[in-house]
Amino acid sequence: MKVRKHWLVAIVALLAIGGLAGCSSGVNDQAKNADQASSSNSSNAKTAKDESILKEAQELNADGKYKKSNQKLSTIDLADLNKKGFGTLKTEFFNLQKSNDKFLLKKSQSGSKTTTTNGGGSTTSNTTPTTNNSFDSYGKFTGDYYFYNDDDGDRQQSSLTINSDGTVVQNNNDGSAFHGSATVKSSGETGVLSYDVTSDTNDTKSINANVEVDVVWSNGEHETYYGYMSYDGDSVLTDGKSYDGDLVNEVWVHY
Repeated sequence: MKVRKHWLVAIVALLAIGGLAGCSSGVNDQAKNADQASSSNSSNAKTAKDESILKEAQELNADGKYKKSNQKLSTIDLADLNKKGFGTLKTEFFNLQKSNDKFLLKKSQSGSKTTTTNGGGSTTSNTTPTTNNSFDSYGKFTGDYYFYNDDDGDRQQSSLTINSDGTVVQNNNDGSAFHGSATVKSSGETGVLSYDVTSDTNDTKSINANVEVDVVWSNGEHETYYGYMSYDGDSVLTDGKSYDGDLVNEVWVHY
């Protein structure tokens, strides 16, 4: 009888331990589910917020307020757009940005107003901008470029494309893009700061420029690059400005 009693006690104890383990597992599962629900709710809230911002930016675009529309878009964290569930929002974001940039660029390229006086009265008209064919004689400086110092994680620049009609697109590491229009002319500028791009290092050098490329970005800002040929025969663009002490601000090498 004593032996049977001991067995009964042991069985009861095992059942109790199993029950406690089951409770513990249930508590852990509940906590895990709660964390997942919290994360999902946070993601949904973030998506809703970004969708609201995008809607406001679209309304500004529709009203012709392209600069304000881009400013509104800039309040969206681009890191979110690469997350799961943001695919549609990401597409709409960049389509709207391209639309804003297109109109801003068109506005910056619009002809200047001229006023003529005729018999005491005056009339105002817009001059039609001429076709940009300045790269016709400098085709080797059109095409795709990569940012030479792209191993620096602090730099946003990724690639640069100059088309034969002068349109320019700069793609950035965060997924954004800048749009502009460029003209090119011959240059005899000397002592321009650049990198020795044939050395795969950040060794700087002074170059003599063959051309000067002037870019007007869609936000109205101007930027000048000096173009030359490397020892390897690649077209190189540099803005000639120092960066972070002993580096060069922007150097682009043709693919």
